Parts: sequence; C-alpha cells; structure tokens
Amino acid sequence: MSHLIFACWRDGRGALAASDLRRVADRIVPDPLPPQTHRVAMGPQEGLCLTGPVGAAEAEGTSAHLGAFAGTWRDWSLPGSPVPEGTFALVRSDGATVELCSDFAGSRTLWYVLTDTRFLASTSQRALVCLLEGLEFNPAAFGWFLSSGNLGPTDAWDRRLRRLPPDSRLVLDRARWELDLRTAPLAFRPEPMAAPASQAELLRILKAAVQRFDFASAAWALPLSGGYDCRFILSVLMEAGWRPPTMTWGLAASLAQPGNDAYLARRLADHFGLTHDYLLTERGEAAPEVVADRFLAASGGTTDQLFPYLDGLQMWASFAARGVAGVIRGDEGFGWIPVRTVAHARSSVGLVLLRDFLGEADAEAISDGGQRLPEALAHRPGESVATYRDRLYHGYRIPVGLAALNDVKAPFVEISSPLLAREVLAFVRRMPDALRTDKAAFRRLARAQGPPLPYATAGADDDRSDYLRSEPYVRWFREELEDGPVEALLPAPWRDRLRADLRGGDFRPPSSRSLRAALKRILPGAWVAELRARRGPERPSLRLLTLRTALAGRMLRLLAADGQALTAPARGAARVEEGR
Repeated sequence: MSHLIFACWRDGRGALAASDLRRVADRIVPDPLPPQTHRVAMGPQEGLCLTGPVGAAEAEGTSAHLGAFAGTWRDWSLPGSPVPEGTFALVRSDGATVELCSDFAGSRTLWYVLTDTRFLASTSQRALVCLLEGLEFNPAAFGWFLSSGNLGPTDAWDRRLRRLPPDSRLVLDRARWELDLRTAPLAFRPEPMAAPASQAELLRILKAAVQRFDFASAAWALPLSGGYDCRFILSVLMEAGWRPPTMTWGLAASLAQPGNDAYLARRLADHFGLTHDYLLTERGEAAPEVVADRFLAASGGTTDQLFPYLDGLQMWASFAARGVAGVIRGDEGFGWIPVRTVAHARSSVGLVLLRDFLGEADAEAISDGGQRLPEALAHRPGESVATYRDRLYHGYRIPVGLAALNDVKAPFVEISSPLLAREVLAFVRRMPDALRTDKAAFRRLARAQGPPLPYATAGADDDRSDYLRSEPYVRWFREELEDGPVEALLPAPWRDRLRADLRGGDFRPPSSRSLRAALKRILPGAWVAELRARRGPERPSLRLLTLRTALAGRMLRLLAADGQALTAPARGAARVEEGR
C-alpha cells in the first residue's frame, strides 16, 4: 500500500514544490524499505504524492485512491460524483473543489488540516507534521494512547490534525477557502429475524459483496489462518473462478502443531490445490529500540500493537520483492464477544479511558483535561448492552483500532477488506443481538460454506505478551522511563510505579500458548463464551502501560524531527515518476 499525500494552497504564500512532496515522502518511508519510486503529480496550486511501492493504488492527475473499489467507478476522480463502494481512502480534485472521501466502515484513515494558506491531507500524520514544519503536541492523544493503545475516536498527535470519520465526504471550496463535512450517523436498528432466514440473506449479501471486488487484475494475495473469515472469503472467491495465491506467517515450530493456524492454513491450501507460502516472523536480533522505531515510522504511532512486528517489519518489507501488491484481509463486523455491562462493552472493543483505572486528578493531568468520550459513542437509553457493544465495534474498533493496524502495513502493501462492504455492515446492523453475539450467524453459515476441515485453536505466533518480560525489552523500558519526553508525559508517582514493576522477577516466563490451546479444545464453546463474559471490563497491566509510554516518548521525538524535515538539509532523494 502506498501512503497518500495531497496539498493545495490558497496563494503563493503557501506554495509547495514537487521537491517538497518528494522530501516528505522520503522522510516517512520506514527503514526496512530501500529508497522508493514515488509517484508525484502537480496541478495549478496543488500537488499529489503516492509514496512507493505504489502497488495497487490508482491516480488520475491530482486525484488518487488507496484500497480497492467494489465494482467499476469510472468517475471516481471527479468531485461531486457518487462516492464509490469498497474499502479505500480517496482524495479527488478538479482545481475548484477538493474532496476527501472515506468508505462506509472507515477501514483507512485520512488526516487533514486547513490553515490560512494550505489544505493538507494524508494517510500519514507524519507527512502532515512535515508539511506543517512543526509539531503542536496534543496531550489528549497521549491520554488515549496510554488508556486504549490508540489515539482515540478523534484525536491526533498534533492538535491541529483532524480524522475523517467513516462514511464521510469532506469538501473544500477553494474560492471561499471553507470546509464542509458531510457524514452519515451510525445507526443500529435490530429487527426480529429467524436464524435460518437471516443466515441465508447474509450469505447472499456476502457473496455478492465479495465478488464485486476485482482482485484478479492486480497482484493480490489472500492470507490464510485456521479461522472463519479468510476461509469464507476463499470459498467465495473460488466459487467465482479465482484461485488466489495464499500465505500464512508465524513461527517455524507452528507448522507441525495440529490445531494451529499455520498447520490448518496449509491443509486448507492443499485441500484446494493452491500455492501457499509460509513466512517466518521469528523475533530478530534487532535491538528493541530499533524494532520500535521501525514500527513507529511505519504506523505513525496510531497503535501499540508491536507484537506482530517484532521482526522489525522485515516480513512486510519482503512483499514487494515477492510480487505481492495487495493483501485481502478478513476484517469484519459480524458481532463481538459476550459482555454483560456497559463498562465491559466499552473495554471489550478497546475503548478504555484513563479514569477507568486512574484517579480523576491523574487522568486530567495526563490528558490535560482533553480525554472525553464523544456523545456518539455513549450508551443510549433503551439500547441493549449487546447492541451498544457492536455499535462501538463499528463506530470505534473498526475505524480506529483496525484502521490503525492497516497503518502499520501501509508503506509495504495495499489492503482491502471485502467483509466490511457497505451492504454487509448495513445488514448486520439490522440483525438481532443473539445472531450477532460471538458472530453466531456468520459462524454457522461459514461452517456450511467451507470445506470439512477443523478450525484453529491457537495462533501461529507466540504468546503475545511474553516479550514484555524479556531481558532486552525490560532493559529498554528502564532506559525509556528515564528519558526526557517520558518525564513530561507522566506524573512522577506513575513513573515510579512503572519502574517498580520492572524490578525483580524472572525474564520471559514460559509461554502458555499450548495450555490455552488444550483448554479451548476441551471446553465447550458455550463455556468459553460464558467465562469471557464473566471476566468483566479489562484494564491495562503496568507492563502494558510501560510499553505504551515508551512508544509514545519515541513517537514524540520522531514527530519533532519530522517537523524539521523541510527546513533541514536534503538527504539522498528517491527516484520520482512525474505524473501529468
């Protein structure tokens, strides 16, 4: 996937040159990638840059989109034309009007800022900080990052930046230099539905939605696991006559473990006679600070999910050399885990506030009073807990949490999530609670649709939190807690608590993955769901708070350097393909 950078200016005071866009693009390319070819197009008082590798992204003049459209949209580049269906980020301009468009789910994030002289938009916050030539730190963003592991529903690291909401169109009238945001409210309206009829209708909608995407015209691949989502996508694509190349990634030892994602994904590919690659994500020799810096450079600090990228993003950097331009993701919104309370509904989707686990004074001090739950994400009178949970999943987890995970992959490969199509999510929002909880309806139809192979009980990677107690990472955490940015971010008593948690104890306790897998095979699914519901609201551990603090401190240093990129002496420039 490419990053998209768009700029237009009101008059000569805000003018930018193609070389400025190239320098910004060079700056935000993460270390695992070699110097890239960027696609740059300049128009009257505006410019567009798609950072390399461009892959499956498309551009026409100074209009461009990332992701993939569902169906054919010949006028996609013209402001005012219908917003396409699919999963994408879209910028389009005709010289008089600029439009930013998000897809129905908000699967890709567009950030924007309007100043007196410039309108800037990008899928990368780092690019905008570069073009703004400085960072105006937003304490609320750190508050959200500490409590939830992302930047929250609306905030960015720079207080001037805005996130385009899902299912929205932002229009800039260049003559008046004014913005008009048009967004559709998210509404869940559950209706009585019989299970067999709803499953049949959901299956019909899903097949039509997935098959509207054209994945055969570019180098798209389908990552496989032993779960439901990718297996369903595979069956629908093959029914339509396309045999996608497949892949799985994880530890080498996972290939020989029955019940593991890696083991079952290979069996699934063999069942259909598909080409299948297994990519290793073994923890590399790179120091934790190097791994963290590569992760932050790629993600822009929108997520704390460092664990899948402990190889320093080497696997994702290899995709271009493998000829893979895009991957088809199984992100979905069919329903979430059982919960019993409003508080648990929030925490289950990662919507955790500082005041949920800190004293009010500390919460206000850390976020500078800026962390607030938006009214649109508050529980509504008469709304069931299950409906609230899934409305939060659609309104927060997908466009904030899952979109942030796409940010990490953005510099390396294009991404599409066909299960997030408008017609699919619109139908899910009409389904009753019982058919959404734990994806009940989708699981039943997926079992009936797929081959008679078992489903995975364990992932292909290691325990997700083991590395937080490894000796290299503990040592790195200690160093970061003594660093200047962290002192400014956290009150002294909390820094002391995090330091105390790092003292003593064994390094890297044995993984509990095998035990968890055995329990999942033994216990009935209904018992597992009940135990998850009884567990109640989740709160971040001290070690997780330490990770988030360390990442935030390094992110602020990176953004501060980004803000000086256009005023610093130019480094080696990447090759550039000029657009018309």
